[in-house]
Amino acid sequence: MIVQFPAHARVGKIVAKENFYGNIDNSTKNLFQDEIARIIWEYKLAPETINLSAKNWQEIEVFIIMLKNSSISEKILKTIDSVIPYPILFLVESGSLEKAIICFKEQNQKDENFAKVDTYFATEWNDKRLENIKIDGLNIDAVFNNFVRQVAGNKLSRDAEKSSQSPSSIKEDIEKLKEREKIQKQIDVLTRRIKLEPSIGKKQELAEERFRLKQLILN
Repeated sequence: MIVQFPAHARVGKIVAKENFYGNIDNSTKNLFQDEIARIIWEYKLAPETINLSAKNWQEIEVFIIMLKNSSISEKILKTIDSVIPYPILFLVESGSLEKAIICFKEQNQKDENFAKVDTYFATEWNDKRLENIKIDGLNIDAVFNNFVRQVAGNKLSRDAEKSSQSPSSIKEDIEKLKEREKIQKQIDVLTRRIKLEPSIGKKQELAEERFRLKQLILN
C-alpha cells in the first residue's frame, strides 16, 4: 500500500458490507455485492492516535476498499459516507493498482450523527499524488482539509495567501470549482452549436459568447 500512517493509528478491522445496508435499495445493495470484495477500517486518525487536537472534527477514518474489478460507483461511497459522521479517506485497491478518494464533508448542525456529503475528489490509479498524502496540519480539521487538497491536486486553488487551516477557504475553493465546471459545460454546449450553425454571423456571435465564458474560467 502506497499510503501509510503511523502504526499506533492502525485499526485493521474488516467491516461487513451489511453494516451499510440499513436504508438502501436493492440496486445499491447489488452494487456493493458486485463491486466490493472487502472493506477494511485501516486507520483511525484522532487525538489519541496521532497526538493532534480535535476542533470541529473529532477523527478521520481511513478505509481500504478492495474491488472485484477496476471501478467503484460513487453511490457506494456516498452510502458509506452518509452512515459514518466523520471524514473518510478511501484507499481503493484493484490488484496492484491503488487510488485515493475523499469527499469534502461538513458537519450537520441539526444532527451530529450525520454529516453533509458534498464533492468527491480522486487521484488516478497509482498516481504520484498518492506519495504526497500525509498527515499535515495542527489539528484534525486541518489534516482533513489538507487530505482533500492532496487528493484533489490542482483542481483546487492553492492561493498562498489563504490558510489551509481554515475550513471556509477550502469550501470557497470548492464552490469556485463547481462554478468553473458549470461554465465549462456551457462552453461545451456552445462549441457544439458553433459546429452545427450554418450562419457565419451566428457562428461569430456564439464564438464571442464562448470567448467571454472562457475568460471567466481564466479569471
